[in-house]
Amino acid sequence: MLSAKIQSRLSHFFKKQLFLQVVIAVILGIIVGVTLPIHAADLKIIAVLFIRLIKMVITPVVFVSIVLGVCANKEHRSIGKLAFKTLIYFEIMSIVAVLITFGYMFLLQPGGGFNIGLFNGIDVSKFKPKEGSTGGFMEFITHMVPESVFGTLAGDNLLAVIVLAVIFSVAILQLEETAKIVTFFKQANDVFFKMIALISRVSPIAAFAAISATVGSQGIGALTMLGYFILVMGISMVTFWLVVYIVGKFYGFSAIKLMKHIKEEMSIAFGTSSSESVFPQLMTKLETFGCSKKVVSFVLPTGYAFNLDGTAIYVTAGAIFIQQAYNIPFGFPEYLGLFLTILIVSKGAAGITGAGFVTLSAILAAVPGHIIPIEGLALLLGIDRFMSDARVVTNIVGNTVGTVIIAKSEDEYNPKKLKASQ
Repeated sequence: MLSAKIQSRLSHFFKKQLFLQVVIAVILGIIVGVTLPIHAADLKIIAVLFIRLIKMVITPVVFVSIVLGVCANKEHRSIGKLAFKTLIYFEIMSIVAVLITFGYMFLLQPGGGFNIGLFNGIDVSKFKPKEGSTGGFMEFITHMVPESVFGTLAGDNLLAVIVLAVIFSVAILQLEETAKIVTFFKQANDVFFKMIALISRVSPIAAFAAISATVGSQGIGALTMLGYFILVMGISMVTFWLVVYIVGKFYGFSAIKLMKHIKEEMSIAFGTSSSESVFPQLMTKLETFGCSKKVVSFVLPTGYAFNLDGTAIYVTAGAIFIQQAYNIPFGFPEYLGLFLTILIVSKGAAGITGAGFVTLSAILAAVPGHIIPIEGLALLLGIDRFMSDARVVTNIVGNTVGTVIIAKSEDEYNPKKLKASQ
């Protein structure tokens, strides 16, 4: 029997180690999903409720954070430079992610000789693009512009929220007296993060429920049937992580050190299969890592809305896998058309719940000539939830490392903040 003192210390240590709690929750979730699949599938509601609670505060947190970031700087002309640099960097990294995946899929051919007959009759109609939606560049630009102030704040279109926040911030800076307004937003920001802290206490339970429901409903068998494709996509993601690590080293910091700093957030995102579930926490962690509030408040929300590297890898691998499985002949023009379609359409679908599968559907529908059948989605339906975990982690890696890189390039990085937080 452990003494009361040792038990107290262990209990205190365990309560402080959120990462450990989530890891244990994920392991238990897998066990419950395998042993009690029928009951485990019903636990999904817990994860759904948790994500809904987090999404409740994401839009106001983004809006308030950007307003505070711009107003704190006051030199609002520099926001244009920051925005340009951010979008260029994210677009380059998206291109790199897509090209890496193209290379591995073309070289290793995971869809070659795949038996598509096993998946006939699976209904994928609910994943087809909504009627009237083109998913193209023009629709992307249109959705960036806020239609109404309160409608934008009540919605989940982060791009429109960012645009609205920047316009709102510039308008505030035109006023002679801004101190009272800024104080109000600081107090609102404190309230929202207190809400997040309360919600985050149940994150291990949400992770347990999400994993249990996935394993219980999908089964481990889905992983083995498409194992080679999963392996190739995993290699693509790991290669992209290495590229991100090298870019970080070039800018003078260690991406591994950053990942250790946000390990709790990554474990929650992996367990819940949602990067949104840790968005507010990541903003705080990036500031304690050394990035200025000005950069974090603009770059991270922009990354969430504009830069989904894990999703880009997934939709690229998925589209080419279906093309290979259906043995559709592709030459350079077809690959180029697919490449351009992915870069454009994936931006228009960013921020959608379950973005990976929905974006892939939109891309197949938008490919010139519709040469890849949208029915091929049925091949990937069984593993999408498992792949979502890998997509989420890669999205977070790309966006957090990108935020630090932009901060360093803007001379807005102070590593003393990290030492002070440790």
